[in-house]
Amino acid sequence: MLRVTSASRRFLLLIAFGLLATACAGARPTLEEEGAARQVDTVDESGAVDADGDGPSDEIEAREPIVLRLGVGTGWSGDPADAGPASLITRVLADLLHEGLTALNRDGSIGPGLAERWFVSEDRLTWTFVFAEGLTDGAGDALSARDMMHSLEAVARRGPLDQAATSLTMISGWTAHMTGEAGGVAGISAPNDTTLVIELDRPYELLVDVLAAPAFGINGTDTDGTIRTTGAYRYTGDPDVLAAVDPDALVATIELVRFEANAADLLADNAVDWVVLAPGEGGDELPGDIIRQPLDLRVGVAVRLADADLRRALLSAIDPVFATESVDSLDGLINPVAAEAPAGLPDQVTVDAPEGLLAPVGAALATEFEQLGLEVVLIESSVGEFASRIASGEALIFPVVMAGGSAGGESSLRVSTPGGVDDVLGSNSDDRAELVWAIGAELNAARRALLIETLEAALLDEGLLLPIGRFEVRIGIGPDMDGLRHRSDGTLDLSQLG
Repeated sequence: MLRVTSASRRFLLLIAFGLLATACAGARPTLEEEGAARQVDTVDESGAVDADGDGPSDEIEAREPIVLRLGVGTGWSGDPADAGPASLITRVLADLLHEGLTALNRDGSIGPGLAERWFVSEDRLTWTFVFAEGLTDGAGDALSARDMMHSLEAVARRGPLDQAATSLTMISGWTAHMTGEAGGVAGISAPNDTTLVIELDRPYELLVDVLAAPAFGINGTDTDGTIRTTGAYRYTGDPDVLAAVDPDALVATIELVRFEANAADLLADNAVDWVVLAPGEGGDELPGDIIRQPLDLRVGVAVRLADADLRRALLSAIDPVFATESVDSLDGLINPVAAEAPAGLPDQVTVDAPEGLLAPVGAALATEFEQLGLEVVLIESSVGEFASRIASGEALIFPVVMAGGSAGGESSLRVSTPGGVDDVLGSNSDDRAELVWAIGAELNAARRALLIETLEAALLDEGLLLPIGRFEVRIGIGPDMDGLRHRSDGTLDLSQLG
């Protein structure tokens, strides 16, 4: 993997910038064309949605309402912005309770959410979202574009060490609000109750993808401190029972089953219909099915040492391990086997890792370096402390989410915020900024993927980043839930139940 020469890197970059020049020279879609490209669903006069746009959908036969029991542990805060890329449970709950401006369709495309349509200016810098009259939240209270503006601003206020907050730094004034320098986001405005306008500093074609992520579900806090919901389900008097907003919904009630240990026992006792299994839990004796659900996360190892030769030597040492082993931290499938130590390695290295999903990757790196004869200091810290160490430059070797989680999956590379929580480039960030921005501005998904491949090849050649794989989790599903499905972002699709 590490045999990308400097000459080949230059060739790849020439291809990338050639693609960028071609993209810039080509005609951008007009407002009307963009609207047509984004028209995913059509609605007939009765309000029935036809996902194919070919006519009214078939009527659904009357069926007995379903009660769905979800094992959710104890970690849900109620704020959708806490639905990080590595927590499937929080993403599922955020999606059920909170709707975004846009939404992920079953086929993976982006369609209407709270916004029934949107338009983008010819320079790709102004996005206008239009909402239907009379929108309400889960409690039946009016929901306006200003409410949505405040919800997005609340995400920015989470600060520069928060992954959701750093996903929208291309919005004008977002960074100033994120760092506390401004009292609002200058680039977000609500000219009336049914229109929200977002102004960008630079074109970013994945904006609607980001806004469809569970972390950007619209919410807010009422005067009594309760969190406003905007999704298909709302809170009831019982905090562990969710009710469908639509009285005719097939799944009328969702019960949240909280637990602290052994999710497999809940399945064995028929106490849940859906639960994420911990490492080593579950087997053939459990009722129902156990499925492997990929998370929309690509993960790599970043090395930010000043010496390029040393960076390459370290990645050369660990490359054979991650090239041959499955990467699934929840099941502990990373089993380091010592590679032959290349010349020029240091006597001591420090490896950083955050608590949670990436922690086993950090431990595997530490074990591998120890087997190569290096003295290793492993620093496992909270997510916030880990992000702070990355942003300050203290973290030099660490696992990182390369893509996914906030938007776009394979079509998003999260190295675009110099000094931020996902900055794998350190002092090299500014040198790569234009190519990173070109990736975000690219309209064509295939060309965007090639630009990402080009950037990753250059980073690999310089010893800055080693892609190692994708994460997935194991989920137990009860015997009566054969129709329960997951969308590509891991959230639940309830439409096939019953």
